Amino acid sequence: MNPYLKRAYELQEEITENRRYIHSHAGVGFDLDDTVERIMSQLRAMGIEGERCGKAGVVVTLGKPGKTILLRGDIDALPIPEQTDLPFASKNGCMHACGHDFHAAMLLGAAKLLKENESALPGTVKLMFQPAEEKLAGARDMVENGVLENPHVDAAFAMHIGTGNPESLVGSVKFTKGPSHASGDSFRIIVQGKGCHGASSYQGVDAISVAAHILIALEEIPAREVPADQLSIVTVGVFRGGSACNIIADTATLEGTIRALSPENREFLIRRVREVAESIAKAFRATIRVEEPTGGTPPSYNNPALCEEMLPFIKEIVPEDRVFVRENQPSLGSEDFAYVSTKVPSMMINLGAGSTEEGYTYALHSPFVTPDEGCLPVGAALYAHCATRWLEENQ
Repeated sequence: MNPYLKRAYELQEEITENRRYIHSHAGVGFDLDDTVERIMSQLRAMGIEGERCGKAGVVVTLGKPGKTILLRGDIDALPIPEQTDLPFASKNGCMHACGHDFHAAMLLGAAKLLKENESALPGTVKLMFQPAEEKLAGARDMVENGVLENPHVDAAFAMHIGTGNPESLVGSVKFTKGPSHASGDSFRIIVQGKGCHGASSYQGVDAISVAAHILIALEEIPAREVPADQLSIVTVGVFRGGSACNIIADTATLEGTIRALSPENREFLIRRVREVAESIAKAFRATIRVEEPTGGTPPSYNNPALCEEMLPFIKEIVPEDRVFVRENQPSLGSEDFAYVSTKVPSMMINLGAGSTEEGYTYALHSPFVTPDEGCLPVGAALYAHCATRWLEENQ
């Protein structure tokens, strides 16, 4: 058995305890005081001094001068009430329903593995404990605050657990080369019409009707204006308008997201959403206000050369029949690791954590999801081993 994996299994109880503590003290966005304090205290117990980075990030630097590889794990939760019966369930209206408690615990486990092997590291490993991934804001904050410098990062590696389907077998690995996750930008469109009595609609401008035409047209843009082999989507998830059944509404609001796998299509769709909405509003005698996307994230990219380099290292931890390489199968979900992958060669893998007991019933973001803790030592070993092997091959 690989030495890192053997040691990770010896540390399984400790890694699991950290996961459960972080799970029960879930925080959202940058509001992560309990989580950050747990990470810092666990690092100190290992003889490691973590450094704060940005609003709520933590950075660890191990090894010696040379090439530098970054290991990233996100640490924030979602603002949804937990509905599991776990004895360590979160009680504060937040839940680690996306597995970031696993990522944080596995990265802490990797920190211990690497610290114990620090004298043999032929370069530098940086650990990036990142807040606010769910808000697509934490990676950008840490990059802007220097996480990729001092020393300069030459490559980056991240992982995300997966549940909800048979390919999420505990301890399996799945990844795609090239584009891996779509950009993510939100928008809000406020339609201003003219209210009147429902029996005299000709005297008004029906904001709900105008908004409905805009909604249908927006969701047609990717289907009719972007090549079919270039995945993209415009989704309207909020439609608000009206106050009474016999009144023509004078205002209506649409809120949605724009997702694309290339910077060019991202810019195109953002522009076309505004153009289409403004044109339809004008045609129906309404006015609109389009609130431009704020925050958001660019598309994320798995560097093909780095993927090829990392693949044999992954197979030294995970059996070959549990490693799935997908060609051209990116996700239209968004991942702010993109702020790293657009700066340095990067790779993100999916680590299986589907619970065999629940039959892979629940996917991430479900208030009922209970990922299998059996993946924790595998994830910790993957972090440490892939970093060490990459440094050995890139001295």
